[in-house]
Amino acid sequence: MDWKDKFRIVNSCIDTNEDIEQDFYIKSEGAPNDFVLKLKAIYPFVTEDYLQFLEMTDGADIAQCRFLEANNFDSFAEQYGQSYPKKSWMPIGYEAGGDPLLLHKNGKIALGEGKANKEVFTFLASNFSEFISEVLMGQRYASIFRIEKGEFNEFYEDELDDDPWLAFLIQNQWVRI
Repeated sequence: MDWKDKFRIVNSCIDTNEDIEQDFYIKSEGAPNDFVLKLKAIYPFVTEDYLQFLEMTDGADIAQCRFLEANNFDSFAEQYGQSYPKKSWMPIGYEAGGDPLLLHKNGKIALGEGKANKEVFTFLASNFSEFISEVLMGQRYASIFRIEKGEFNEFYEDELDDDPWLAFLIQNQWVRI
């Protein structure tokens, strides 16, 4: 199941499951076309799946991640531009601790470690679609917390009672423990 299908399922559950409202918010309108064109010009490696995401929503909060919007992109890009050069990295958001989510020129999605540790980052997915579908909304959810794959099940068992988003993922069989 791809991320668009998962979005539709989550949206259909928001009204009946108040617990997930805090973990899933997408703007109902897409990013302005001039913003999308600007990104394509500045970041020629921007991927089609990320552009589809922007066409669907101009900003989102999913699980522990906030995606950039047209109105805050420039300031965030400038803030991290010194650490993560534009020729190789495009900021797409940040996780709950403030570390940047980045699109690499090879299409992979990475989690950086702030501005000071530009050499330190973790690749989370081989593309944006995989990041949404498998990391934020799937079996590799624990990786956004920098949990190693061998420790996923232990993490899920420990967090299940305190994390309504994880409970939702398990209920929908997008995460299995």
